[in-house]
Amino acid sequence: MNPTVMIIFGVIIVAVIAFIIITSFTSKKSQKIEQEKRKKVVRNEIKVWLDNEFGVRNVQVIYETVYARKGAEYKYRDVFDVIITIMEPKTNKFVERMAVEVEGITTRTDKKKYDTKWIINTRISLDDTEKRIAIAEKKVKLSKVEKKTLKKQEKIDYKKQREIDKVEYKNRKVENKDAINNKIVKQDIKDRGEKFKPRK
Repeated sequence: MNPTVMIIFGVIIVAVIAFIIITSFTSKKSQKIEQEKRKKVVRNEIKVWLDNEFGVRNVQVIYETVYARKGAEYKYRDVFDVIITIMEPKTNKFVERMAVEVEGITTRTDKKKYDTKWIINTRISLDDTEKRIAIAEKKVKLSKVEKKTLKKQEKIDYKKQREIDKVEYKNRKVENKDAINNKIVKQDIKDRGEKFKPRK
């Protein structure tokens, strides 16, 4: 083989390898930045929720564990088990350790843009959460009977959630229809120049 061709071939291989390394490094960096941004937003949401629910203000929220739930019922829902430690900011005094259920609701804002709103659904059992995470990460081995029971419970939870989602969807549909009709009525009155007159 011609030495010149060999050199060109070598340069191309080096360029491709360099490109792969650079793109993987930049994508990891952007993922890390996005993750930090998300954590900051969720942390602020937790602080607002703590204030609204328990009247706890001016605290430091430290993430201990953030775990994405898996399973059929979470195929179209981003639900996370979040274990947090609450500390006093000035004294670093331990306040409480708790688990919360955090859900990300994503809506399409543009053709290529999506916006995720993070909401804190509820406070959940710390022991159950730790157990669930340990089982999911295979730190705890389950017997065949326990696995069967767990799968059965997951199916029941999935069916319950589907029923709740169906009811919520129907309610939203009715609300949207009422809002549209209301808007049309208001617009019609506005166009005719009529004023609302209460009945005597």
